Amino acid sequence: MKYLIIFLTVLLCLPASGQPFGSLNRKIEIEECTKQAYSINEFQRVVDSMQMSIEELCDYPVIFPVKEPIRISSRFGWRVHPVYRIRKFHTGIDIPKTKGTPVYATGNGIVTRKGYCSGYGNFIEIKHAGGFCSFYAHLSRTMVNTGDLVSITQQIACVGNTGIATGNHLHYEIRKGKRYLNPTGWCGFLFNKHL
Repeated sequence: MKYLIIFLTVLLCLPASGQPFGSLNRKIEIEECTKQAYSINEFQRVVDSMQMSIEELCDYPVIFPVKEPIRISSRFGWRVHPVYRIRKFHTGIDIPKTKGTPVYATGNGIVTRKGYCSGYGNFIEIKHAGGFCSFYAHLSRTMVNTGDLVSITQQIACVGNTGIATGNHLHYEIRKGKRYLNPTGWCGFLFNKHL
């Protein structure tokens, strides 16, 4: 009888998902703290204050979308557009790679948009925890669909030059709400800070 009471008590402490309330509450608490984090430095303060685990960090866009990124050919910020030859704000970074190079999800999330547009060519958008989104463009091939759950390091596409592009490369962005964030500090965050 004693074991039956213990078993029932444990069952009552578990939500329908099977996760203990403590981990669910922690996830909600982390989400709340990251709402105001727009820069990598603000995010780092949340990570440190919450003592986030690697598992928790994987819910955010914290790795490079390609293996062995040798260089960034076009940085975040103002630049002269390589095709239009006018000064425009570049909302992401461009990583040159050969056509067909695998592109990976930079954090756990859900595919919220996938499609084609004249500027970006084939693209994918993934929504992550804390209101963050990662965006991948100029893809030669996509391997996920809208609504798919993806895991960090899962291959989602291949590098290409679709849309308006001067060569094979990945255009990568991080967005939060209507703001574009500089992806540079985010890309190596997990490996540079926590492994």
